This record gives sequence, structure tokens and C-alpha cells, in this order.
Amino acid sequence: MNIKDAILRLFKNLAHPTGFLGTLIAIAIPFLIYLAPNINHRETIRRMDLSWPLPLFAIQFILGIILFCFLSKDFREWFKGILPAKSVSIMTLVFTVAVSIFAFTQIEARHRVQSDESVFMSVAQNMYYNHESGTCNQGEFDKGTLKCKATSNSFKTKGLSFLYRLGMSLFGTDLRWIFTAEFVMLPLSFLLMFLAIVAWTRQPLLAFLASLLMALQPTVLFQFRAMSVEPLYIFLSALALFVFKWAYDRNTVMHWMLLALILAFFAQTRQETIFCVFAFVLFALPRLLDQKDEKAPVFFVTLSLFSVPVLLTISYFQGFGFQGGEFEAHGHFFEDLAKNWDVMTAKLDKNGNLTNPFLSYFNYLFAIGGIYLIFRAINDARKSDFTYLKILAFLLLYHIQTYVILENVSGDFSIEINQRYSLVMLPSMAFVAALPITHMIQYFTTPTGSKKQNGTGAILGVLIVALAFTGWTFHYKKNFNDNIMYNRNHLTIEEYEILGWLKELPQADRFFIYGRPWHFVGYGISSIHYDNARRMSNSDMKDLIEKYKGEVYYIRGLDCWDSHTYHKKAVEHRIATTCDVFEREMDLTGVKNILITNNYWVQIAKFNGRKNYNPEKIIAINELEVAPADSIATKPAMLKVHYELKEQGQAAAKWKFALLINDKIIEQGDYKFGSYDQEVDLASLQPGFNQVRFLVQDLATKSKLADVSKFYFEKGNGAIALSDYPIESHKQEWGNMRKNKSIEGNKLSVNGQSFISGIGMHASSTTVFDVGQKFTTVRFSVGLDDESLCSDGVAVEVIGDGKSLAKTPFFKNSELHKVEANIAGVQKLTIKSYPKEGINCSHVDIINPVLIP
Repeated sequence: MNIKDAILRLFKNLAHPTGFLGTLIAIAIPFLIYLAPNINHRETIRRMDLSWPLPLFAIQFILGIILFCFLSKDFREWFKGILPAKSVSIMTLVFTVAVSIFAFTQIEARHRVQSDESVFMSVAQNMYYNHESGTCNQGEFDKGTLKCKATSNSFKTKGLSFLYRLGMSLFGTDLRWIFTAEFVMLPLSFLLMFLAIVAWTRQPLLAFLASLLMALQPTVLFQFRAMSVEPLYIFLSALALFVFKWAYDRNTVMHWMLLALILAFFAQTRQETIFCVFAFVLFALPRLLDQKDEKAPVFFVTLSLFSVPVLLTISYFQGFGFQGGEFEAHGHFFEDLAKNWDVMTAKLDKNGNLTNPFLSYFNYLFAIGGIYLIFRAINDARKSDFTYLKILAFLLLYHIQTYVILENVSGDFSIEINQRYSLVMLPSMAFVAALPITHMIQYFTTPTGSKKQNGTGAILGVLIVALAFTGWTFHYKKNFNDNIMYNRNHLTIEEYEILGWLKELPQADRFFIYGRPWHFVGYGISSIHYDNARRMSNSDMKDLIEKYKGEVYYIRGLDCWDSHTYHKKAVEHRIATTCDVFEREMDLTGVKNILITNNYWVQIAKFNGRKNYNPEKIIAINELEVAPADSIATKPAMLKVHYELKEQGQAAAKWKFALLINDKIIEQGDYKFGSYDQEVDLASLQPGFNQVRFLVQDLATKSKLADVSKFYFEKGNGAIALSDYPIESHKQEWGNMRKNKSIEGNKLSVNGQSFISGIGMHASSTTVFDVGQKFTTVRFSVGLDDESLCSDGVAVEVIGDGKSLAKTPFFKNSELHKVEANIAGVQKLTIKSYPKEGINCSHVDIINPVLIP
């Protein structure tokens, strides 16, 4: 029978009333769901997307259990028939345990794709409390309820959230137990993948090696110690393949219905996973349509009906551009493919550490295996053996989803959070990579002239290879301890540090005001967005603070900082202006500053309500002026300082004001409304830069309300700003020196204070001036610029004609050190900066440097 006749025969077996009706319903469900938003029913789809998934999941789950109970006896019989020899089974169990122990002891359980993972958690909380499948973006937990102040449809599939919801009834609403649940899926996935390959190929050594290769990849191990959806993807893909073989062998309505339920839930892991279903359906058709019965229509309808949750999500969000911001992340398939190959085969760094959570050999083995599979498929097909051709075809169909991921989202693995997408591909890659290795071992362990394989020899060969691969992964223990690439994921570090800070506090109900409140809601902690907090009335703010007994906190996190903290292809939005406005309007008391990266801090403050004063009216300062001496010299030249204290509110009665010049108090007392003038004799000022500092403090809250500095340069005695003096030579490790700017071209800034005069450079550096024995003193302040915060520390040294004259201790960000050295008789003045360890982020500012004769 030719292919055309075979296809016609299959579809003739669908040509009966139940077949027609079932196929029509199965096609109509996705068609109508996708069509609805395009015929003005998008709101209908939105409501369905919020209300339908939970009951459908519950029915699907219960129906699956009932079916398996009916089929349990049959499963036991079938399972016994596919079990491999005890030696291979025991070897598989031993390596499963070894890999699991390694992952559990060497990899810390923590988020690695924070924003996505917290969405799944927030949806689970909403499912548990409100029986709704949207993301509770902002919410308050109150007396056993969750009051969502803002809910949105989740663009993430909801299968993982449903499993969390089931577990919450057993393990509680504090979802930290998820880390353990996700880890348990690691050994289960290993064993299921092994059994699935054994069932289909009857090659247990191939199954063992493929499963092991998959489990040994660092990014796989990391994700199974996180809360990502990808581990569930691997687990369900292996389960679907395993049950597919059972259904294929037994070929009854109940078996196919059970497979349809599993495939439908598998489709709930990622939107792209729905494309995997086509591979299963196509290869199931010869058995589903081997006769005119109900197998095919029941399978099609079940699969279509219980895929509704993901179909609703895809339909509602069709046309939405989630990826890339200003950069179009779509349409870069080949570019991403090439870049991802580079990332996955990146060389070790100079210390022999992994630069990405991938092992290069794996990709090369996959490439070799791919070539082997193609040649094997072609060669066997010539002999009318289509086994490997079918395997190749199934894999190509199955990985339409990979194309969709790389084509339609920012599937660029140089963005660390996207590296989890590789888990969609790694099981198949591991199978393909294991093929030539296993077959080569079997070939060399088969005696010459014999068709019978030496089983013991083959097992021993595979065991040696397995030990080598396992040892190679395990010897990167330090990299796993250090979290390798994921330790540069800003958002996950932020969440990790905030939760670490919370652990230091006594247990209490707390309320957070944050840019991504769903992160806290996912953990069962009340939280709202800055904008929502700003809309509250003063009385509502007071009630909130009283309700939580003062445990209300504002967090300035990643979203409040600049564009340097994210990749142009990443899905990020910055709200720095929102945060600045919030901080200007609200009364906040700083609690904790945590350095995250070289670009930003997490700043935590107690929220005390809205300010009852106008912060812009606290103080106004005129530019400093000089009044020359009068003609008869009865009055010397004076520095005139004029300022206004403009706030008259009730709060101002508790404030204190101080005026300081070069840290010496000139005026201090109660803050009082009015205009003020101060005059300072120029003769009392130091040569060079003089700091005039205005300070307003609220003693009741111990907070600084205003801290403003003006600088006056006294040059009458011949002092010269070093930043204006000719430089004989300069060299530095990175970048270019800048005068009166930071190394990145920004205003000089240390610990939030700005300066207009100085030199921006990068440690290590050496700057030489020929001062020609004309000066007696060099004076300046030195610190690390606020634009880059992750330096390990820097020291600065002043050297005169080769002799060390002054040196600072190693200092970090927010520290400002004063340096003064006697340079009388010095010809060559050198200023050196030394990094304590690495040079990263060592942006040194030489502030207000002056040469004094």
C-alpha cells in the first residue's frame, strides 16, 4: 500500500458521525477562541481567561486520576514488559541519586528569573484566595483573604500556578516550599526520561546516557533549584512521551484520553509548548485511526477542550509586543541561533571557571549526534527501516516550538534570564548527543564476526563514559556554589537580599510599597505600587501605618534606576521619575541600603505618610558673592552668603538649621522662616576650595531634610586648582580621564553629593604633574563616583619625586577621604590609585584638588 492509499484509509476511518462531530468540535474550539478578539469579543476572552482555567484544571486533574485508577492494573502489566535489565536500572538509580544530592548540596535554592517566577506565585495566591487566574499585581492579605487592588490577565501559562494552588492546601500559603517541590522533579524527570526512551527504543543504555547528559547540564540543575516553569516542562515532556508509548501499545479510548489530558496540561507550561502537540498528534494518527471507533474523536475533543486555558491566554494577548522595548526583539532567529551557540560553547575564563551555565562539549556532541542521526536515518530508510527517520521527523516537528521561541521572543542567551529557554531543547539535544556514543560503545563491545553484543562490556563502557561526564560536571562545584552567570541577574539578587533582610527582623505583618508589588504578594506579603500609595489620602495613610504598627516600608529597587541595568532586548520598564516624585512627597526614614550591582542600590525606608511640608521650600540659596574691601580698608573683603528659610508649616517648628564653612559651624539653631545674610572674612578662608554647607534636620525623626553645599575658590594667595594645571603624563587601566566630570562623563558625585571641580579617572592609574618646586601643599578629597557602585575598594597615594607623601586606606563607595601632603621642594608630583582586587567599577573622583604655594 502506498502512502496516499494509507492516508486515505486513515481518514476513511474518521468518516463516521462521532468522528465528524468530534473533529469539528476539536477544531472549532481553538478557532473560535482565537477569532473572538478579532470580532469585538476581546473582553469576553479576558473574562474567560480569568475565570475558566481553575475549574478546567480541577476537572482535568480529577479525570486524570480516575482514568489512571481504572487503568492501573493494565499499567503494571505494561510497565513490567518495558523494564530493562536490573543492572541498567540500578545504574540509572545510582546516578539519579548522585546528581540529585549534588544539586541539593551545591546549589542554593533561590529565584533565577525573578519577575516571571513571581508571576506564577501571585497567580497561585489569587487562585487560592479568589478562585481567579489573573495576576494579583497589588494586594493586601487581611484576615484570611487576599484583597487584590489591581489584577491583570497573566500572559504566562497557568499550569504551574495551578500546581502551586494544589500544594497550598497541603503545605501552606508561604510558597517557599516550592523550591523543594521543584527539586523533587529533578530525579523524577531523570527517571521518566529514561523510561520513556527505553519504552520507545528498547535501548536502555541509550536511555540512561541521554537522561544523564540532560541532567548534568548546569543550567538544568540551576533551574531545578529555582521556581521556573522549565523544570515542569522537562518533567511533563518526559511523562507525555512515556504515556504516549503506553497508549500507542494498548490503543484503547481510555488510554488515548489519558494521554490527551497530559498533553493538554503539558501545553500549559509555556505558550510555545502548544506547538509540541502536533508532533504527538501526527504520530498517533496511525493508531487512532486504525478502525472506525471513538478513539480519535475522544482524543481530539479532550485535547482541544482541556487546552482551553492556554488557548485563551494566547488569544487574549495576540498582537501584544512584550519583548524588546524600543529594540524589536522579534525576527532574529538566525542571529539568536548563532549567538546562542557562542554562549553555549563559551570558553572558560582565565581562572578556569564557567562563563555561562553550559558545558561546551555538550553542544559539540549534539552536532556530531545530529549528523549521525541524519546519516543513520537515510541509510536505514534505504533498507526499508524507517525507525530513525521517524525519530528525526518527530524531533523536527516537536521543535517547531524552538523556532517560535527564538523567532518571537528575545531568545538571546546573552541575556542571562533567557538561558532557561535552553531547557526546552536540552532533553532532545541530550538524546541526539547520546546516540553515537552509545552505538559506538556497543559496536566496539561486539565480538568480531558476531551479531550478539557483549552486554557486560557495553554496560562497562557506558559506565566509564557516564563517570567521566559526571565527574566533569561535579568538578565545577565552586561555580555551582557561586551561582555562576545567575549571580549577575540584578532582579533576582534584589529579591534575595530583601528576603534576607526580612529574615533578620522579628516576625510581624508588614506592608510594602514597591515597583513590582506582585513579587511580595506571591510570598503572601501585602504590597502596592508607588502610584497607588500616592493616591491614598492622608487619613488612609495614617490608618495603614496604625494597622501595621509602623511596619510599612518603601523600597527603591531596580526599576527606579537608570538604563544601564537592563539589556536592550529585555522586557524592562524604568520608573525613576515616579520614585523621585514619591520620595519628594513622602516622609521616609532610611532603614537599609543594599548594594546590588555597579549600577544601583536597594534602598529600604520606613514609610511615615505624606510630608506635611513642601520640600522645595525648605531652603533657597543664592550664589556666593564677594564684597571687596572698602577704599580706606576699614572693612576687609568678605564672602557674602545669602539664603532663605521658606517653610512655615507646623512641622518646621521641630527642625534645626546649621551653616558650616569647611566643617566649622558658623550659625546654628531653630529653623525659622525668613531671609538671612552671613559675611565671612576672606582672610579666614583656606587657600583653594572652601565648602559652604547648609544643613536642615528634623530631630524628631532624626532625618536630614536638606544638605546643600556651595564651593568658593580662594585664589588670592596664589592657589591653583589642580584640575586646571597641565598634566605631564597619565595612564589608567580602563577608559579615559576627564576633567570636572566622572569617567563616564557625568557630574562628579560621591555619596549623593555633587561637585563641579575635580578629575575623574579609573583605578589603577598614574597621573604626573611637573610642579617645578613651586608649591608647598597639595590638598583634595577622594571617593568612588556614585555612577558605579561595585568596586572592591581603591586606595590613593600622593608621591613626590618618587617618595610616598600620603596614602589613603582602601575605601569603597559612599566614603569621602581628605588628602593633604607637604610637597615643598617637589619637582614631579604623582597621584596613583590602586584597586584592592579587581578593577571593576573603580571610578575614582579626585575632588576639589588644589596646589598651594
